[in-house]
Amino acid sequence: MPPTPSAHPHPRTANPLTADVEAVGRIDAVKTVLRVLTRTTGLRLAVVARVTPESWTCCAVLDEMGFGLKAGDTLAVSTTFCNTVRNLGTPLKVNRASTDPRFANHPAPRMYNVESYVAVPLYRRNGEFFGVMCALDSNPADLSDEVLETFRHLGDLVGYQLEQEEALSERDSQLMGAQEASVLREQLMGIVSHDLRNPLNAISLAAATLIRRTDLDDRARRGLRRILDSSDRANRLIRDLLDFTHVRTGMALPVKPQPMNLHEVAEQVVDEVRLTARGRSLDLVCEGCGKGRWDPDRIAQVLTNLLTNAVQYSAQDALIRVEVRGDEREVVLAVTNPGTPILPALLPVLFEPMTRGTTEGSEHRSVGLGLFIVNQIVRAHGGAVDVMSTEEAGTTFRVHLPRGC
Repeated sequence: MPPTPSAHPHPRTANPLTADVEAVGRIDAVKTVLRVLTRTTGLRLAVVARVTPESWTCCAVLDEMGFGLKAGDTLAVSTTFCNTVRNLGTPLKVNRASTDPRFANHPAPRMYNVESYVAVPLYRRNGEFFGVMCALDSNPADLSDEVLETFRHLGDLVGYQLEQEEALSERDSQLMGAQEASVLREQLMGIVSHDLRNPLNAISLAAATLIRRTDLDDRARRGLRRILDSSDRANRLIRDLLDFTHVRTGMALPVKPQPMNLHEVAEQVVDEVRLTARGRSLDLVCEGCGKGRWDPDRIAQVLTNLLTNAVQYSAQDALIRVEVRGDEREVVLAVTNPGTPILPALLPVLFEPMTRGTTEGSEHRSVGLGLFIVNQIVRAHGGAVDVMSTEEAGTTFRVHLPRGC
């Protein structure tokens, strides 16, 4: 409740309930409701107030008495009739406060010259008490029970609008939080990926130069080979991270199609994986025509990711089969490995980022981008990739590539 016209204005202080004041201020219907209240009751001041055990804060006001109350103004809650509404949790009607035995000693008539007052409590959507919607005047009134019933209905309307505003604000906050986190994560990936490439390239170049020396013993040569293998794996990871960042920031994955033979690329990639995955058995079968128009580096990336996945999630003595079969329309590249089948529930999301089909091979755990990148590259070529996984037949990834020529 506001001070009288003769009262000195109170100095403003920082209000911790500013967010609640702003939320009510964004509800256009509140202005209309307050106008209806003044017209219905004949009272000249209508207010929506945030009421807590510690404070009374004006959220919205229609002042036709010149009291000077503004949104954000605060009062000592114990001096208000609204505190009675908060304590009782029920509507309140006062026609003549100065002669009402309930309020003969209440501070409101004395401090604010309030004679007539009508109010209903407002609640949040979770049932928590929010505050009070009230109308008041310095003159006595003759408020009927029908007026109080009108207040109840209008209070329900404001409560509903407040619920909608809070739900919208919560969704916006969650959306902005998710968007900001996503942008930050992808920017960080891009920066780290680029900054890591230079030192890794220097390590690879130095190790490759040293390993060509003829005066190295077997122990030194094995150590250099491990350095090269580790830097190759790190470079593949960086490449996947860069591709992921590229796609997630809304850009198409770049491909440079040119005439090539998929049989030749498959032989090259399988040979490279045999060198890095020593002791593993890889079998390559090529049938039909392997010629088409694709990006050879990207197709090599697809096969490398699929083979790396097969090596990680199969036993050391397992045979991994690679098949390249061409027909008139397309070339199909398939990679099969035995082992624990992928859970059926994971199959629909297997090509999403950060998804793995099993927890096996956790000692070589990646960030879970390999299959996502495979799918993106294949789609950029107008193709498709699918997977079948059973206990008997193992897990097979098939890449379907239209010839593009």
